[in-house]
Amino acid sequence: MAAKDERVRRLIYILEHTSSWVSSTALARALGTSERTVRNYIAEINRSGRHHVESSKEGYRLKSTSSATQDRPATFEAFQDTPSAVCEHNATCSTALLPNRIEAHAAPAAKNTSDARRDYVISKLINEHAPVSIFDVASALHVSESTLSNSVLPQVRKLIAPFNLALECHDFQLQLTGREHDKRRLLGNLAIRNASGYFTSTDTLKSLFPAFDVEGILNKLVEICQRSELIINNYALNNLLIHILVIIIRLQSNNELSEREDSTDVDALVASFSQGEAILKCANDVAHYFETEFGCPIPANDFQQIVLLIALSVERYSYDELTFDKLANLTGYPFMDHIINIAHETADRYGIARFDDAFMLQLVLHMYNVYQRAIYRVSYPNPLALQIKTDYAPVYDMAVYFAHRFSGAFDASISEDEIAFIAFHIGAYLERTATPDGKATAVVIVEQYHDFAQQLVTDLEEALSDELSVIAVMSCDAFLSSPPGADLVITTIDVPVRCGIKVLIGPILNKQNLRKIRDKLALVLESKRRGRAHRFLKQVLRRELYVRNMQLSGGPDAYIDYLGSLCKARGFVDDAFVRDVHLRERVSSTAFTDCLAIPHSIDSFAGNSFIAVLHNDAAIPWGRHNVNFVLLIGIAEGDMGYFRDTLDIIIELFSSVDATIRLLQTDSFDEFLEAFTGDL
Repeated sequence: MAAKDERVRRLIYILEHTSSWVSSTALARALGTSERTVRNYIAEINRSGRHHVESSKEGYRLKSTSSATQDRPATFEAFQDTPSAVCEHNATCSTALLPNRIEAHAAPAAKNTSDARRDYVISKLINEHAPVSIFDVASALHVSESTLSNSVLPQVRKLIAPFNLALECHDFQLQLTGREHDKRRLLGNLAIRNASGYFTSTDTLKSLFPAFDVEGILNKLVEICQRSELIINNYALNNLLIHILVIIIRLQSNNELSEREDSTDVDALVASFSQGEAILKCANDVAHYFETEFGCPIPANDFQQIVLLIALSVERYSYDELTFDKLANLTGYPFMDHIINIAHETADRYGIARFDDAFMLQLVLHMYNVYQRAIYRVSYPNPLALQIKTDYAPVYDMAVYFAHRFSGAFDASISEDEIAFIAFHIGAYLERTATPDGKATAVVIVEQYHDFAQQLVTDLEEALSDELSVIAVMSCDAFLSSPPGADLVITTIDVPVRCGIKVLIGPILNKQNLRKIRDKLALVLESKRRGRAHRFLKQVLRRELYVRNMQLSGGPDAYIDYLGSLCKARGFVDDAFVRDVHLRERVSSTAFTDCLAIPHSIDSFAGNSFIAVLHNDAAIPWGRHNVNFVLLIGIAEGDMGYFRDTLDIIIELFSSVDATIRLLQTDSFDEFLEAFTGDL
């Protein structure tokens, strides 16, 4: 049932995002099912009334979509109306002011979706001390016990596994087992993962904890932190809010942290801060606020967790006052030198200019905070992680390499969330310091009138010298009689242009004219970038490394080994390269879209650049995705300058539903090559 729900969702998504008719064959390949099943799905969609799918001899398309709101995954649906005992360790603790105990709703709002069923089960189990009947859960979800056991519970186990939690089932009774600390991590992660992706969004918190005045609590926390004069960014504050809300909710069902679960020496950490007193005062103010608001003191171990979270949220220096000497006093010179060296290695590997000092100061401080979070086991879920990974894949890949080198140097485990934060820093820097790869050429057509012509050219060169090379300045007659070839023709006279892109401007280079030139210039430079990538891709896509419909057992590792063996047989790579590809996959999955995985090395270079292609009709489970294409990429050291653009363009191509459908319909290397490079 869960697989069917996912395929129907995917079918609707494809039809919503394609601009033409889609054949049943293409849909069947995209969904990994039969054409008959596709027809059945479309009939069900039309019967539901939410969408209407038109059919013709050319295939299917979505005619219209109702204005009904999209289903939302059910998480923690509502609070019961009956109060529960809280803080049994303190008989004087009042429960009257506490929100009622959180309880999973008997029927999830979107109970027909696999995510909703999974989250309902988690919300039910995490708030129960006693085991829960499998029959009661199945009845609440309106599914059979078989569907619950075979479809829903495996998803629950997959989601909770990274948090060291287990789902046990004995005598038809379900129970979630594990440390309280890890259950709180799961709750916090669910809050972030279900967010819309904005750092300061509180919408998810409101839906998770509807009985709480989330806005009011957030405003009070902001007030407390502002009074403390600690520097805490909005995202760190949002995490703090999540953590405190989770503490209150867990305390309602008598789920306190034990000393065994949290042996961190928080006092020693706080003592290392120059703002130590302010951190403790901030934590005490938070605790006092909650005792006043909810009538219950926060237990000592939970208070220590709040102190720890505040300490690891504080910026020890503002960036404008940061110097290398100040930073070394905090991190020590060995740590700072390691980070700088890893950053240099990253820049050298990816063929970019080395980072400037201002960025290095920020990066060293950020990585010191990452290191502190790693050793104190405090995680910050990143709501933008998946978006960064997909939309900025080359930058994310640089962050993966950086994190890999960092982990090796400091024996610290770096999560995908932290990798995405590193990518955010690197991407912002590259965007700020971006310089074009090669200049565009331009001819300027302007009539001589006093010194206006020379002034126009001078202004152009001053404004666009890094991006534009003026190869000729001509009158209208001279251009029409003998037009030179150029990327842009910047003209003050509306003349016919047969070669290049025309930009009609006034004789004075004002902001509006400059904006018009920049817009056209961006198109030219993007075309040049795509042209280079197109030529490189045609060179590295090889007929002998193209495979159609190869089914293997063993998951992604088996497919990496198989494609790697083809490349080894032709002398492109060796065993060490293939092992390095496996290492890259363990650091972070290379499934960047729903249809595509791009395994590649993290350290090694190929003897010759290549792309090995596996195209399967039946989707291959790959991390969080199911993919139909596996592109094993090997880049020779001398070709690394092409890697960023190549990776970016491949993922951009497969992010287009139209392009993906065309690629899915190919059956041979020649068809694949034409569809693949034709869209570039």
